Amino acid sequence: MDDAPGTPPAASMDRLAARIAACTLCPLSLSRTRTVPGEGPVPSPLLFIGEAPGKTEDETGRPFVGRAGKILTGLLACCGIRRDDVFITSIVKCRPPGNRAPKRDEIAACMPYLEAQIALLSPRVLVPMGRFATVAVFGMYGIPFSSFREVRGRRYVVREHRSGREMTIIPVYHPAVITHNPPARQDLESDFRKLAECIRSTPGSHK
Repeated sequence: MDDAPGTPPAASMDRLAARIAACTLCPLSLSRTRTVPGEGPVPSPLLFIGEAPGKTEDETGRPFVGRAGKILTGLLACCGIRRDDVFITSIVKCRPPGNRAPKRDEIAACMPYLEAQIALLSPRVLVPMGRFATVAVFGMYGIPFSSFREVRGRRYVVREHRSGREMTIIPVYHPAVITHNPPARQDLESDFRKLAECIRSTPGSHK
């Protein structure tokens, strides 16, 4: 249910986080320790979307605080971006057991939460990290998906559903890629250089 007109976005985000914390729409609610709705300024010009919480995130309730989170923070710093200036979340808000990939029904159950977050955050640039997040976001905006290799690093301009405001989507590798494939660091850094260029050229996306 939407909040009353005029409700500050931050207050609406807090209420949304409370709904996520009580969510039982999929089996992930049975195995989680904490939900991980995301964190960052509200509204936020930059929105980063990962795949799912991991073990450390499940324990703390915060996104990207494990090894992949440290990599992400470093990549943002190289782009001249402070982590505190972006909102970070995932397509599912609960940790899949054993850090497995989220299933279709689990993603589908969580997508309304992500859509509501996008509406409240009003991002100028939306960054899905990895194939799962990219497929989910592309599906939300009707963008054809061929393969992650072909779409990563490219810009896609869409209109946010509720406001009609223009928004740029730019998929990048998930930071965790280099934890199991160290040679991919060069590609990951290339993605974030392209992202930095996109942010600099997008009005309202940086301070």
